[in-house]
Amino acid sequence: MERQLNDQAASLRKIAWERGRHAKYISVSSGKGGVGKTTFVVNLAYALSQAGKRVLVFDADLSLGNIDIMLKIPAGINIRQYLAGKAKLEDVLVHGIYGFDVLPASSGFVELADLSEQDFAKIQQVFVTLDNNYDYIIFDTGAGISDSVHKFVSMAEIVIAVTQPEPPAIADAYAFFKTAKQLHSIEKAYIVFNRVDNDAHARKVFENLAGVAKKFLNLKIELLANMPEDPEVKRTTKTQKLLSLVSPQSPFAKGISVLANRINSL
Repeated sequence: MERQLNDQAASLRKIAWERGRHAKYISVSSGKGGVGKTTFVVNLAYALSQAGKRVLVFDADLSLGNIDIMLKIPAGINIRQYLAGKAKLEDVLVHGIYGFDVLPASSGFVELADLSEQDFAKIQQVFVTLDNNYDYIIFDTGAGISDSVHKFVSMAEIVIAVTQPEPPAIADAYAFFKTAKQLHSIEKAYIVFNRVDNDAHARKVFENLAGVAKKFLNLKIELLANMPEDPEVKRTTKTQKLLSLVSPQSPFAKGISVLANRINSL
């Protein structure tokens, strides 16, 4: 009887969360790996937190997560143990990493690559529980267009694809937008071009992509930012330091700060 009442209470909380969520949910995806998505996510989280926002980053690449490595979070309990019922949520949540919180994923566990409906329901309950504690909850999803990626896209109000203005990356980004439209009927999505060394070229690539998406997908795509090529990105990644903290005047850090202000206005 007690378990039944708990289940009913959880269901009611989920319904309330779906009707009126406090936090704004952002999914950050990429059609392919290696485009700098996770670097973008952690620096965005830092910039939003510096603007006074309460931010949670969820490493939603559940089988190949690496935010803990990037941020030098000591190895410990992660989402895998939580889903297996071997840890409580408060044991997984890491507070105050550069001013924002992190829910680490696991790395190297194939069984989490394809998230079951049961496990996804458990993860949804995480955000039902935590929603009122944050202004932004950011999902750093895996690369590609897998079902697990789109489970998190389905929860987001702001859908962002990080890519580069080159043909293979653009083709993969378009495939991501196409599946997001087909599966979730989204009307608008956003794109961030990373490692841009020619703004005019990137703008032309964006206009072509946006035109194709509008014509064939009936999807509006907006360009959030052209993030510049910046040697500080590689240097700070190698040393596991947060670029926006250690090099706030670098081109990338300045671009992230401007982008965070724009996201605050969406």
